[in-house]
Amino acid sequence: MARLLRERGVSEDRIILEETGTDTLSSARAVTRLLRGHLGPVYVASSGFHQPRCVMLLRLASLDARRSPPPPPAANAFQRWYWRVRELPAIPYDALLMLTGRR
Repeated sequence: MARLLRERGVSEDRIILEETGTDTLSSARAVTRLLRGHLGPVYVASSGFHQPRCVMLLRLASLDARRSPPPPPAANAFQRWYWRVRELPAIPYDALLMLTGRR
């Protein structure tokens, strides 16, 4: 994702990588800690199907999260729908965990 951001003109000093998260929720929590006190928008770099959940979690953590242009989708239509459908239960589940502060 950092490569895609650089290719789209984002300067290296504006890209902060979070590489400790093992899933979406732990990554969102790690980004929240990393950016504590940050003012201004935070752009989520992830696949198009995954960005809504990432943005939602960061907004629940009081960050001004926004979507960045996603990479091109996978060519396989089945895979695209599989990942979209997979997000359906994950969105409310992670939102509840983020709001309650539980793992």
